Amino acid sequence: MRQIVGTTAVVAFAVGSFASAGASTLNSSYDASAASLDLAAVVSPVAASDSEIEVTTETVENEIAYDSVEKDDSSEMKGTEKVVTAGVDGSEVVSYTVKTVDGVEVDRDESLRVLVDEPTDEVVAVGTRTAPVIPTTTMAGSTRTIGKSLAASIHGWSGDQWECLNALWTRESGWSASAHNSSSGAHGIPQALPGSKMATFGADWATNPATQIKWGLSYVKGRYGTPCGAWSAFQSKGWY
Repeated sequence: MRQIVGTTAVVAFAVGSFASAGASTLNSSYDASAASLDLAAVVSPVAASDSEIEVTTETVENEIAYDSVEKDDSSEMKGTEKVVTAGVDGSEVVSYTVKTVDGVEVDRDESLRVLVDEPTDEVVAVGTRTAPVIPTTTMAGSTRTIGKSLAASIHGWSGDQWECLNALWTRESGWSASAHNSSSGAHGIPQALPGSKMATFGADWATNPATQIKWGLSYVKGRYGTPCGAWSAFQSKGWY
């Protein structure tokens, strides 16, 4: 509409072939006003952004699961397992810097991690002991009978513990009170080294099987706790 009026005004000026200061002023005012109106129509106001940006710190506590570890136990029969240390979970505190725009999370960065409680591993004892294989012997069973009776009456060792003791001393001396190792000086049923150690249980230590057995039982108890502990050590090292 404005372009049509403007063209008409220009055409009338050409046909009339006249010019005046008043007409020029009128046309200039008209052109400025039209340009202003056209610019206002084309350019609309730009609204400022009203998005809400927020940065916060968020702290959480995490649970750290414990691990389970296995440990060989020569005092337990092979194929058995027993928890000897209960596992305990640990914990940690983690802080995050969180950025949200209009309530929607757009960024998250870890800013701090602190160990509060270290987890305690669960420890499982796995038995490795096998049933003792009793070596054959041609010796009469009198000293073995004495040993079985004393082991049960003094320490309550019977069943598997007796089998371990029998295997141990059968291998060491064949349950012979006169067994002597000329190379090392070990002597008697338990192969005390030196044999004179057994004198604490009797002056007849060199020949009396009961004296030797009592000393041997005391040694096994003090050094290994049980005959099966001593037998396991013997199987591993070749001596006890």
